[in-house]
Amino acid sequence: MSLFSGSLQLDELVITAEGQDANVQQRVSGLENMNIETIKQLPTFMGEVDPVKSLTTMPGISTTGELSSGFNVRGGETGQNLILQDGAIIYNPTHLFGFYSAFNSDMVSDVNLYKGGGPANFGGRISSVLDIKLRHGDDEKYKVSGGVGLVSSRLTAEGPILKNKASFLIGGRTSYTNWLLHSLNNIDLNSSAAAFYDMNAKLLYRISDKDYLTGSFYISHDDFNLSGDSQYDWGNNNFSLEWNHVYGEKTLSTLTLSSSDYTVETSTTEDEQEAFEFDNGIKNLSAKFEFLYKMHPKNSLTAGMEYNKIESEPGNLRPLGEFSIIDAVDINNQHANEIAIFLQDDWDLGARLALSGGIRYSMFRRVGADKVYSFEQGIDVLRKPEVIDSTFYNSGDLIDSFSGIEPRFSLRYLLTTNSSIKMSYYRTYQYMHLISNTVSATPQDYYLASGPNLDPQYADQYSIGYFKNIRENQYQFSGEFYYKDIYNAIDFIEGAEILGNEELEGSLIQGKGKAYGLEVQIKKNEGRLNGWISYTYSRSLRKYQSDFEYQTVNDGKYYSSNNDKPHDLSLVLNYKLGARLVLSANFSYSTGRPITVPISKFSYDKTLAALRYSDRNAYRIPDYHRLDLSLTLKQGLRKDRLLRGEWVFSIFNVYGRKNAYSVYFIDSGQARKLSILGSMFPSITYNFKLAK
Repeated sequence: MSLFSGSLQLDELVITAEGQDANVQQRVSGLENMNIETIKQLPTFMGEVDPVKSLTTMPGISTTGELSSGFNVRGGETGQNLILQDGAIIYNPTHLFGFYSAFNSDMVSDVNLYKGGGPANFGGRISSVLDIKLRHGDDEKYKVSGGVGLVSSRLTAEGPILKNKASFLIGGRTSYTNWLLHSLNNIDLNSSAAAFYDMNAKLLYRISDKDYLTGSFYISHDDFNLSGDSQYDWGNNNFSLEWNHVYGEKTLSTLTLSSSDYTVETSTTEDEQEAFEFDNGIKNLSAKFEFLYKMHPKNSLTAGMEYNKIESEPGNLRPLGEFSIIDAVDINNQHANEIAIFLQDDWDLGARLALSGGIRYSMFRRVGADKVYSFEQGIDVLRKPEVIDSTFYNSGDLIDSFSGIEPRFSLRYLLTTNSSIKMSYYRTYQYMHLISNTVSATPQDYYLASGPNLDPQYADQYSIGYFKNIRENQYQFSGEFYYKDIYNAIDFIEGAEILGNEELEGSLIQGKGKAYGLEVQIKKNEGRLNGWISYTYSRSLRKYQSDFEYQTVNDGKYYSSNNDKPHDLSLVLNYKLGARLVLSANFSYSTGRPITVPISKFSYDKTLAALRYSDRNAYRIPDYHRLDLSLTLKQGLRKDRLLRGEWVFSIFNVYGRKNAYSVYFIDSGQARKLSILGSMFPSITYNFKLAK
């Protein structure tokens, strides 16, 4: 018998700024925090760890299903989420229409989602704030890590530029997904092609003991060719620069400068007479200054201001080819400035009571150069209001302005050392609106600014919750109820056209919305078996009532929004089979989305079938459920000082459920169901780390 030297890898010791009882102790209500190690334990789709999809296993957070971009929080819409990566806005957080996240998990350090408005230093969206921070590169050792999978690969490198003073972190991903599309249960996708790549870089420079700079870069590109007839190309270009200065033991300031540039190009040649090209996008320049003063250990005050310069390109529509009859339309770019000042106070009022309170005052100015239309209003208007006048504003001219006061507070009261009650209230304003005629966001969607024909959305959200930990924080329980009023919610009149329509504002209606629900989670943090179960009962409703018939929906009654899914269940389990093997499972279930269906048909003259539809969103597609499994095999006992690796074997959609992505109706009124991932998908990935 021969002996060999070896090592046994134990569980990692993770040091964080918060204890295991943070869910009970933290002041802020509606905050979901996931560390990257927890995210990496979840079953993956084709070997890719996804921070966004991991968040959808938490209560109150959902998606519309496979091939869905973004996520929905507490009945909100995709465009109502503020998504930040190192302070820069990410307008499209996914690749390949939602197959992959835009975030490279090898570079992420913190993932925080505020299911409301968050502290007063965040603003601009009425549903949620997703704040993602990238980690710093190691300033002592050079390291390389990555993964090789069936449809994508990634590589990350880090190390010192000047030891203990400056470091770099750079990572990239690329895909080779055509074989995946060819295996899907969809004829159009079988003859399609797709690819994406992205790259992140982060630099850290310690100027002195009191000053340090970080620079963060992000670039991504997607291209998707559907059946050789439709081409979609979109990409992000982001940059942020952060300067932190320490004045003393109690005072710190942070200055963040950032830019975001999201561009989309689409084209279709399916019908020569209808062939077109369409471009749209949005740009944002931001400056944010925050000043933190820790008055004493139990009270910290944050004050600051934020400026955003926004340029939105609603669209440039052009005919494609000599036979196209499409009329060229170049919608004027919209320009706006958004300014906010804020004050936030986090205060322990005693041994049991703590308050996180703040106020934000936001101002929005829409400026030229732009053309603004005036529309006919009246009882006689049946389907679409006509343009009766237009005004052109020169560059810099004030078109319209809005402002709002946004109070927020969250109160925590400790019942015992391991249980608490939390209450919160948030008011938030949103001045930029994502315009989409689909349930899931697509590259053709674009942003419109508030103005003479479009008021800003704003929301009031209330919540109360109970949080309990037992057995030294090994088990966690939470139950939280929320209610949200939404004002100036946006929808379309019947027959509205959103693509290349410079008069679209006349086809938009604004009304009321409300959302409410109960979120429950039971979590086990330690042991061979760990994980959580999350359940959400929620409703998301809209109401459009007006003196004018064309602006009234469903007779002015509340109806289900596109994101209304009353029941949502997630079960996540990890079981350690041994020192090297971990089995993970993820089961998800949700109520089907609302749809509008034909309820009768008739024929007249040469028309064989004229369909009569139900009230808007009166029916639902079939319920959604799916099971995923993964098995992680870690390195053996023989210790390799240079290379450390693991194999991940995953099965997505284990029992091959043909979940409905959409249900549509042909001219005769017959229903058709479209399933994107209608079969089981196995994958294998090798993850590795090299350290010198």
